[in-house]
Amino acid sequence: MSVRLKRLKADYDKLCTLFSQESRIRIKKTLGDPPEKYQLEYLVSGMEKKIDGSLHLRNNFVVEITLTGAYPRMAPQCKMLTPVFHPNIAPHAVCIGDHWAAGESLANLVVRIAEMLSYQSYNIQSPLNGEAAKWAELKKEILPLDNFDFTSMLAIGEAAGRDAQGALVAAGICANCGKKGGVGEMLACINNHVTCPDCALHCPICHSVVCLKCQLSSCSVCKQSVCQNCSYKCGSCHQVVCANHQDVCHVCQRPRCTDCIVRCVQCGNATCVDHVHKIRNVDGSSQLVCDTCQASL
Repeated sequence: MSVRLKRLKADYDKLCTLFSQESRIRIKKTLGDPPEKYQLEYLVSGMEKKIDGSLHLRNNFVVEITLTGAYPRMAPQCKMLTPVFHPNIAPHAVCIGDHWAAGESLANLVVRIAEMLSYQSYNIQSPLNGEAAKWAELKKEILPLDNFDFTSMLAIGEAAGRDAQGALVAAGICANCGKKGGVGEMLACINNHVTCPDCALHCPICHSVVCLKCQLSSCSVCKQSVCQNCSYKCGSCHQVVCANHQDVCHVCQRPRCTDCIVRCVQCGNATCVDHVHKIRNVDGSSQLVCDTCQASL
């Protein structure tokens, strides 16, 4: 096996271990054996620009990463498959800067893209999207849009691998306190960190294992601390809420907190405050209807 093929296989094995179907970065599709092209889904809070020019919070993105024949000497080619509004991302390219080195792992690059999408990382000095750069300069007080520590997914103390059923298998050193343990003594948390039982917590909603190294989000409504898979940033008020206090607008299909969701009196569907209208009845009273039902009135 050539050096390049060994590198491709090592990259794939690493990504499969770090980014499971339960994490905020997921392998959606691959091409090649070992893969030379990936489609990755990012469950990250970022921005998108609609056809009408309006800006909205978006919570999922798909990125395509191609490992060319010159990889790893040359950087991978990255492009978006979903809309995004970011100073350093254009439809045809994701500007990963001049930081690529052959020794950098593909997993590191995958995490860097997550940091860009969430506005934890952006450069307004030499942008690909000038309008997004101006927006970021004016909106510094609300950035980043997602506070999750994505680099924690690469931390020492990762799960050792997966068993025949695909479940994470943990062994080694606890990423939190340094305690050593074998398979059966240690746990793998939701972000693939090895954790001992003393450093393990459970999300109160999905009951997934999280460790002290993982960042939890506090719901602005019930104040519970929940894992990243059970927390959402409302696209209207930007408050962080848990899964029990969010709903999805049937018009824009974006998660909103329960304070920013109403029920359309015509169709009964959940509708966010951005897509609801107040109409007057003949008796002088008013009622709220969604965009879809208003168009049919």
